[in-house]
Amino acid sequence: MDELILRAGKSIVETCSRLMPSETAIIVTDKKTIRIGETIKIFAEKIAEEVIFHVLEDYANRPLTFLPEEIAADIKKSDVTYYCAQSKPGELKDFRKPLVKLALSVGREIHMPNIEDKIMRSGMQADYYKVASLTYLVTSIAVRSKRARVTTPSGTDITAEFSEKLRWVPDTGLLWYRGMFGNLPAGETYTCPGNVKGVMVVDGILGDFFNEKYGNLENVPVTIPVENGRAQVDAIACNDEALLQELKEYLTQDENADRVGEFACGTNTSLRGFVENMLQDEKFPGIHMAFGYPFPEDTGADWESSGHIDGIMTRCSVWFDDTQIMEDGKFIEEEILSLQ
Repeated sequence: MDELILRAGKSIVETCSRLMPSETAIIVTDKKTIRIGETIKIFAEKIAEEVIFHVLEDYANRPLTFLPEEIAADIKKSDVTYYCAQSKPGELKDFRKPLVKLALSVGREIHMPNIEDKIMRSGMQADYYKVASLTYLVTSIAVRSKRARVTTPSGTDITAEFSEKLRWVPDTGLLWYRGMFGNLPAGETYTCPGNVKGVMVVDGILGDFFNEKYGNLENVPVTIPVENGRAQVDAIACNDEALLQELKEYLTQDENADRVGEFACGTNTSLRGFVENMLQDEKFPGIHMAFGYPFPEDTGADWESSGHIDGIMTRCSVWFDDTQIMEDGKFIEEEILSLQ
């Protein structure tokens, strides 16, 4: 087996989840992702006495609109749940959310939707102790700040204001204790902003299904004016008419689909470029912002949406209050350390 794939599997089990000999692990995978599931199983079985393995297609045709009873029963007796499978439309609400909720009620959940070999060979090669260290440093600056400003060479110039009532959430990749949940690969800190205004130019990747369908937007950036925390949908501009139309429809699917629900700073400095998979690309150093669902269970936001679409901006320069922490996509280490 590929040495990098094996190294990633070892990191997932031993570093990120810190599986213990006394614990029971369950791996939930699918046919397309089964090699990654089996790699995790190899390292889990070296540590834990009991490792349970499930393949989603053994229970029903995809997309799954329920949590199979057999999987639920095994999650209830497990300390660590590893979910590594491809996302399918309609599965988030009726399958993945119940799975995560159940897993967190009894243990911790390592979530890897849409993980693939190129992610195992890149983002999962990171030193997650270093990722966690930078993530906590940036979070410690963010929680004390009232606002942030982001500019890019492509024309982004946005100001986000933060509320003391809304929490910052560090996503470090170190998921060691009961009740902990996170995506792998990891490396970001995020909140639901109190307000956002300015112009956002997405010249990296758009989330949800857009990243797979349209890829890197370097040559066809999307310009999104934002006022009072909402995208000004009628004023969005992009030279790809199909993308533009789909994005406008997405942002009008419900009353809060155009509302900024996430302001996030990617902190995985091991990444060298985009792989056109939002699971990893949103961890790229810089700022991404999402419209729609604000992760109220984590951030404390008091509203919801059926949508959640991230937009990544490249070569970001970032200020928290009056202190600059990034210049042209690079963290300014001296500034970050000076604020501790």
